[in-house]
Order: sequence, then C-alpha cells, then structure tokens
Amino acid sequence: MRAAGKGAKENGHWTPIADGEGLYSSGIPDFDRLLGGGFRRGSLALFSLDESVELGDLDRLLFPVYLNFLYQSRGILAVLPTRDSPHDFRARFTRFATRRRFDTRVRVVDYVGEDRGLSYVASMTDAEANPLKEKASIQKILAAEREVQGNRKRPYIELHAFEVFDTLMGTEKALKMWYYGVKRARHMGNLVIGLLGPGLPCAAGVRRMADAEFALHHDDVGLIVRGVRPSFPGFVVTAAATPDDPHVRFVPTPA
Repeated sequence: MRAAGKGAKENGHWTPIADGEGLYSSGIPDFDRLLGGGFRRGSLALFSLDESVELGDLDRLLFPVYLNFLYQSRGILAVLPTRDSPHDFRARFTRFATRRRFDTRVRVVDYVGEDRGLSYVASMTDAEANPLKEKASIQKILAAEREVQGNRKRPYIELHAFEVFDTLMGTEKALKMWYYGVKRARHMGNLVIGLLGPGLPCAAGVRRMADAEFALHHDDVGLIVRGVRPSFPGFVVTAAATPDDPHVRFVPTPA
C-alpha cells in the first residue's frame, strides 16, 4: 500500500489526518484503510506483543496515532510498559512534537517512583503515604485526566501496558478495574490502546473486552502487524527514509 499525502509534515509539524464519522484516524493511511476508516470511538484496540517486539517497534507503529491526537488538541494518558520510563518516552516523543505540546497534553501515570516531580508525571507513589491511598490515587488520576482533556474536555488516548496492573494488583483485581475503565472510556468516547505482553495471566480476560486486536512480532524484515479483529494478513511497518520523520506505510510481507 502506498502512503497518502495526508498527514505529511509541514514546517516541522504534523498535519493531522481528519477523522471519519465515529472514528479516530490512526495517522497511517494504510492502517486506516485496513480498519475501515480508523479506530472506532470509545473502543479498546489491543496490540498483542511477542518477545521480539522492542520499544522502537511500538514507537514506529503508535507514534503516528499519538501525533494525530496531539495535533488536534487532544491528549494522552499513559501507563507505560515496564521497559520504558516517563523521561525516555518524552525524549523519544519530542523528536516529532514540541516539548510544550507534550508537557501540556501528555501525562504519564507512574506507580514505582520514576522521574518523580516532573510536570508530566502523575506519581502514584506519593499517594501511597496517605492512609486513604486508594482515594488519593483516584484523585490524582482524575487530575491528570482533566489536564489531558483541556478546558474543552476533549476525548483522549488511554495507553495501558497491562503488565503493570497485572503485576502490581493481581489478575482478578486488575480485570475488575479494567472492566470499569473500559466501560467509562466507551462513555467518554476515548480511544484505549492496550499493550498485551507475552504470557500474562490476564490475556483471556483482556481479549474479551477488546473491540479490535492486532498481533505484532519482529523478524528479519522488520515489525510485522497482523489483524486478528478485523482480520488481515501481515504487513511490514516500514519507516520513512529519514529518522526525523514519523510517517510509516504498510508493505505486504514477502511471499
């Protein structure tokens, strides 16, 4: 598939691809075509990863989605994979967006005390010192939500690395929390992007909640994305020619 002209950078900025009715564009024209126009509003899009998928692979596929939201004055509330950190995520992201845009529209929820004190980090470890820590944590999350929504209360991306909650809370409690969270996201019209690592006990329960699912793996030709729901064959996620250009296209896997 050939990348369309929409979404090209102008003067160092991302030009967003317009959303279809009831949809959010992925920021990748080839991906949008496979999705029937984009991700459904208020849906959970699940990305199942095997051991071969690295952070750089996720950046290549998901940064266009994030940028397409940010450049329409929408935000991101993120729980990052274990291998990532708020500071590193921001450093990679701000190759393609200004620091100001990131700092005002992105909040990273942290449960282990990494990069505490930064404006874009909502640290849950501070709430642990409160006797009513569950209530304090909820208040922190709600404050972060208000910041990414902005004054106009726009919908936003919820990025969830499921390994974090499954490890910290246990599968049963985590699944209950996600059930209510996904229901709330549907009501608010948010886009939930779920990252499901290999071997997680919560996998079956998370898949039952998902509206769409994509399987990712990395082999000799690069990152491969295959559609589970909706079903489509594997494509190589191919980066643009220069490292400072976040655009990608989908190329059919070699026969």
